[in-house]
Amino acid sequence: MTYEKDAGHKTKPTHGSLFAGIGGFELGFERAGFQCSWSVEINPINRAVLADRFPHSRQFEDVRECGAHNLSPVDVLTAGFPCQDISAAGTSSKQGRPGLKGERSGLYREALRIIDAIRPRWVVLENVEALLWVNDHADLATIIQDLAHRGYLGCFRVLDAAGFGVPQRRRRLFMVGGLGQPPPAELLFDASPVEGIPSAFAAGEVARAAHSAPGYTLLAANTACRITLGGQLLVAEQDGWNKMVERARESERCGIPLGLDDTDFASAHAAGNAVVPQVAEWIGRKLIQRMR
Repeated sequence: MTYEKDAGHKTKPTHGSLFAGIGGFELGFERAGFQCSWSVEINPINRAVLADRFPHSRQFEDVRECGAHNLSPVDVLTAGFPCQDISAAGTSSKQGRPGLKGERSGLYREALRIIDAIRPRWVVLENVEALLWVNDHADLATIIQDLAHRGYLGCFRVLDAAGFGVPQRRRRLFMVGGLGQPPPAELLFDASPVEGIPSAFAAGEVARAAHSAPGYTLLAANTACRITLGGQLLVAEQDGWNKMVERARESERCGIPLGLDDTDFASAHAAGNAVVPQVAEWIGRKLIQRMR
């Protein structure tokens, strides 16, 4: 394994992230016990966030300029590659998207090139649920074949952030492959019944308090981070503006901003694209148990 020493001089398995965004994978994997060695992110605002929150990690700008010459070997490589050419958002059909042939989502092949170059022990890919059916399932089959031809045995599964205590239904497809070994079975089969998984959504007979869960604001329908929750929701609280702003600031200090209006578009856009750290942490903990 490729270990690095943390501040306490203890060795930890290493992690590298492509298309890193604001560090959802990084945060989750470090909580699980990994040391983040490097991140690759083209957006300069996101890259500044990564540099601030992971000062021990090297930052790179463009996946097309990365490889064995500048990326150190890592135990786990994660890649939440672009979804713009895969996502069904804004379309009336599950068909008609360019998928992996598109300019943005086609950057997936850069991830493959880097996998070939540094040969991580584990690969974790993430994208929208629509990857299951885009191009009549051909793109999903392509990724499975690409990993298999490189010696990676894997599984794929849709995970919903709501099942990890996050007050948002965000379904994402995760693919985990091990070099010459299958991933832990727990990634496919939960160790407890579904009822035992903490959920952020609980039935209620009375109206929720304004602070009980994030909801749509007046401008939320036009923001890049808009996530469909099954209907438009407007939360009103007398003299609550200052409380809402302070709550958003507190959440940003914890990792992921809660703000859902357009007062800070860059923050909202980054949050909408981010991998949910709790989900990444769960995957990371399963992998690190296999590595001990």
